[in-house]
Amino acid sequence: MSMREPMALPRVRPDLPVAQRPPDVPAKDFAYQYVKHLIVDLILPPGDIITEMDIASVTGLSRTPVREAFLRLDAERLIQLLPRRGALVAPVTAREIRELSRTRLALELYAVRELHERRIPVADQLWPLVHRQRALLDEGAPYPEIIACDREFHSTIVRAVGNTVMSELYASMGDRQQRTGVAAFMAQPGRPEFAVEHHRLIVEALQREDLAGAEEMLRVHLDRKNDELDRYLP
Repeated sequence: MSMREPMALPRVRPDLPVAQRPPDVPAKDFAYQYVKHLIVDLILPPGDIITEMDIASVTGLSRTPVREAFLRLDAERLIQLLPRRGALVAPVTAREIRELSRTRLALELYAVRELHERRIPVADQLWPLVHRQRALLDEGAPYPEIIACDREFHSTIVRAVGNTVMSELYASMGDRQQRTGVAAFMAQPGRPEFAVEHHRLIVEALQREDLAGAEEMLRVHLDRKNDELDRYLP
């Protein structure tokens, strides 16, 4: 009597966190959010190759919802589908960081001018975020957590204007802002520390109604330091 070979278990990548889908979340949405989280927080590094089976093996999902998630992430340019190989995690380049930062700068300069002209107070909302980010740095918190606080700081400035369209446009850049922010923190020594210091100076300028000072600090914060990233990123 012949004995069957034991069925091979799916390979599990040790760098991928195991996750279980809540029963009220559709499988395709869970797969999408799971993979996107890995990409935007750089748990999956740029240039890595992932497969449908990689994700299925750590989530317990079938390959169909994972395939749908890959298609959606490919459309968002977070991955590039590779025939019969899986998907390539999109690179983060110095050019992408510069272009995103300059787009954000245009919106935030408009925002601080509106806040100044209409005398909209915002400092009381910003100081807790500055203190929170400082505490996260002192605690040695992971960069994704620090960047999430950083994003909330800048989003608060934009939302305070009360322009819904502008706020939605700014929020649409959130995933790329998270991903490029983590990449910049990892690549450029000292960047997390000077980011928090810039935030403090921006709030102080807004608090004393120094529009020129706030605009100058935004330019330094969002644009001028990015030229140095060519030394660290493609």
